Amino acid sequence: MLESNRIAFKEWASVVEVLGKGEQILILRKGGIHEKGKKFDVAHEEFFLFPTSEHQNPKDLKPEGAGILERVLANRPEPNVLPIQYYSVVEDSFWISDEKTLHSLNPFHIWSWECIKARYEWGEEKGLFGIVIRAYAYPEPLKLENLKRYGGCRSWVEFDSLLQTSSLVPVLSDSRFMGRKKEIEKALKGYLAPRS
Repeated sequence: MLESNRIAFKEWASVVEVLGKGEQILILRKGGIHEKGKKFDVAHEEFFLFPTSEHQNPKDLKPEGAGILERVLANRPEPNVLPIQYYSVVEDSFWISDEKTLHSLNPFHIWSWECIKARYEWGEEKGLFGIVIRAYAYPEPLKLENLKRYGGCRSWVEFDSLLQTSSLVPVLSDSRFMGRKKEIEKALKGYLAPRS
């Protein structure tokens, strides 16, 4: 793991919550309208999780995600405050080009099928990136200034300064993390397309 980093990955606060608690280790992503060619790329192997309230909608989550969304919205910080508590290391990534594979991953995330299918079909090429991450946490969130330039539909943000990672601890033990990773690999039945 890097000793310090300034790169962050924007994701719904509700999803950051489950990733940060170790309840989910999978991210599914297509891309944002401000990204080059409107296409996502796994451009960084390590990054902070940047919780955002943009575009969160209860219908985009499974029923069990409704309570999580209510909780994160109720505890939303002031607009100029950005709480950063979780860090991720990419353990695997793959391109999902068919719905059958996408369905096999349904037990491993909190997004609704309608949300995932819309992301899958968006853009010129059907498909999604799957990213398996190992999450680490600070004992308490860092409170950064939420700068205007961090806004918009983009996946990656670069903070003004480096944040130290020495006090981070894994949210799952090695054995629990590897068990969940193997479950995803089993669901994929050996399908791991090359990154594109």
